[in-house]
Amino acid sequence: MTEQNTTDSTNEKNTPSLDAENERASSATKLTIGLAAVAVIVVVGVVVSLVMVFRGEDAEPLVSLDPTTGSSATAQDKDGLFEPDPVFDKFNRVIYVPLEPNGVILSDTLASSNRPADQAPSGVMLQRIHGNMDLPFSTSDGPTAFTDNGVATGFSRTAQGAALAAAHYIGYVAAGDNRVEMVTQAGRVSDPTGQLSGVRLADNTPTAAMPMVKVTFHPDLTLVKFGATVERPTGATEIRVVKIPVVWREGTGWVVQLDSSALGGEFEPVSSEGWQQWW
Repeated sequence: MTEQNTTDSTNEKNTPSLDAENERASSATKLTIGLAAVAVIVVVGVVVSLVMVFRGEDAEPLVSLDPTTGSSATAQDKDGLFEPDPVFDKFNRVIYVPLEPNGVILSDTLASSNRPADQAPSGVMLQRIHGNMDLPFSTSDGPTAFTDNGVATGFSRTAQGAALAAAHYIGYVAAGDNRVEMVTQAGRVSDPTGQLSGVRLADNTPTAAMPMVKVTFHPDLTLVKFGATVERPTGATEIRVVKIPVVWREGTGWVVQLDSSALGGEFEPVSSEGWQQWW
């Protein structure tokens, strides 16, 4: 009787632990699959018509400056901070390659928060940082600095800043184990359930910011949706959506919440409203 009771007690103690471990493993597996899908989608898996559909056949180079920002983005390109020639990415977007692997800060002053949430940030420039990530920098909403290990920071507490931060930090998470380590050390992802410990992606996995953006903004907690058109197995063309919740933390700025129930993916019809192309 005593031996049987001891065994039962041990089982009762171990079962919840095993369940929790299995749940963490399952979450990590799902996260790995999702991030791998993001990397494939944004680098090699989106149909070429994406640029034509969302930017037009006569798309301009993606250094979008408005009159209030002057020519600061292109001026810095002439100051010897980038490789002499930009390159095209898989979407035919113009990518600037900085000589400094962290990237080039375009402005150290953030713009006013008194703007519509669907207004694009100013002076957007896509830069290929650390050799494998094509991510957006702006003259209006950051980044304004880098952490000690080279992760961009200083994004504004605006819809525009939240989207820029989300693009950067989820880009690191999808860009290989070495990039996951960088963004984790920089404290720009919140992962209390340990999902990232089970993620296994090849170091230096090429990735890029998805071209479509939709933001549900709140200054403390914002949901950023990124999208790209894909052809489903049924033959239908839909928007593949990746949902990234970011929380504002004083002294740190925007942080991706990997444990949030809002994190995930879904599909939307191409006719869905509210989507913008900011980069």
